Amino acid sequence: MKIFAQTPSRISLMGGGTDLEPFSREYGGIVLSLAINLRQNVILRTEDDLWEKHISLPSDADPQLAYTILDQFGINSMHHSVLESSFDGIMGAGLGSSGSFSVALIGAIFKSKAYEIDRALIAETAYDIEVNKLGWVGGRQDQIAAANGGLNAIRFDKKGSSIVNLDRNLAEKLCSYLLLVYTGGVRQSRKIQSNYKSLTEQQLSSLKRMKTYAEIALSHITFGNPDFVMVGNIMDFAYQLKKESNRGVATPKIDEVYDLGKKLGAIGGKVLGAGGGGYMLFFVDPIKRETVVKGLAKKGVEEVDFAPDFTGLDVRRL
Repeated sequence: MKIFAQTPSRISLMGGGTDLEPFSREYGGIVLSLAINLRQNVILRTEDDLWEKHISLPSDADPQLAYTILDQFGINSMHHSVLESSFDGIMGAGLGSSGSFSVALIGAIFKSKAYEIDRALIAETAYDIEVNKLGWVGGRQDQIAAANGGLNAIRFDKKGSSIVNLDRNLAEKLCSYLLLVYTGGVRQSRKIQSNYKSLTEQQLSSLKRMKTYAEIALSHITFGNPDFVMVGNIMDFAYQLKKESNRGVATPKIDEVYDLGKKLGAIGGKVLGAGGGGYMLFFVDPIKRETVVKGLAKKGVEEVDFAPDFTGLDVRRL
């Protein structure tokens, strides 16, 4: 049997960090998240197709995640299956690639066992394996975005999570203001995120304000005529709070790139994921986009082509 599964990665627009425990459980969190077409691609071979290929993972992937997921479902870590995996972007660079991989592999396993493809269950299972089995520190937004696709407002509290899928046309209009770039390198995201396990008063204050900013940005996106310029300004304010909430988010290079983007005409922006390197997002008026792109390219910071993904988990037999 040969199963193919594909999932998007995601851009965390606002509220990242408020989806991590203990903050999300005690105070509630909200993340605005956009699934994009830099995708995880997984092929799981079993039975008659087992010997067609050898295991293949992206060179920058953590194989322990794959082994743990397979063990969870009694597949015995490649002895009775062969896994091929590739990612369209850079692993560990801020796009939620590990969560995307987990959802894709679990989706393929569900299909191979003829289970119902329950997106919510698959996302929660992926989160449970990463956080509770492997002990990684992270929030739930990556797995939810990978499973569902689209532009989403995801809320978190002590009972779990809820998701509101926003209008497709709205997502496409929003994307005309988004500029994704790669600053180089990858992050030790789990090390950076571990700073959220025990929160100081300053961190609590910053996270609460980040949550408020995410709610305000959502209102400007969804109520009446969207005010995207205001959303860009809010993103700028929220990014300053993100840097306050967790040491290691920004580096001298990240600050240099961000300051240059603002000088060239970007309204706001943020480093993606836990920070420390990798991908960065700018919010740019479409009229100024070319100026910002060319100016950043002169400093070796290249634009990354992407589009929204509205499919989420796609899994089928080949």
